[in-house]
Amino acid sequence: MGNLLTPLAIWFGRQDATRENSHLVVSVDRWLDRISRGRVPLLRLAALPTLTLHVPGRRSGTLRNTPLLCASWNNGLVVVGSNWGGESTPSWVHNLRAAGEGEVEISVYGARLVVDVRELPDEERGPAWDAAVRVWPNYEIYARRTSRTLPLFHLTPRL
Repeated sequence: MGNLLTPLAIWFGRQDATRENSHLVVSVDRWLDRISRGRVPLLRLAALPTLTLHVPGRRSGTLRNTPLLCASWNNGLVVVGSNWGGESTPSWVHNLRAAGEGEVEISVYGARLVVDVRELPDEERGPAWDAAVRVWPNYEIYARRTSRTLPLFHLTPRL
């Protein structure tokens, strides 16, 4: 997996200081995503699979763009609402849950497509969780840091 930066990114991602300053990481990631038009999110520099989620805000309706790690699974991609193991659920999760059919898009390497979204129920989590942890082992640490169940979403290209 990855390149020489991959182990460094994984180490960095498990540090408490990273979680406490995650707004800085997110700001750099969004800036890179914007100037590269979705081609170079921060974690892609470490050869980790990423996408940018495009979903309307549940209250404002304003389009929100969120770079996320992802894992290939079951003819689609899986994303995890980890928030670095924090107690609060990320805003993008609430937006995704509130989005209507056909309102969610992703960008991968600059290509943008509409996706169908399904939050995975407990009985389907195992294989999807395993795929996500293979990409980002820190999800196991994040799951232990919080009392909430980290939500998993399966994104599949709309045909």
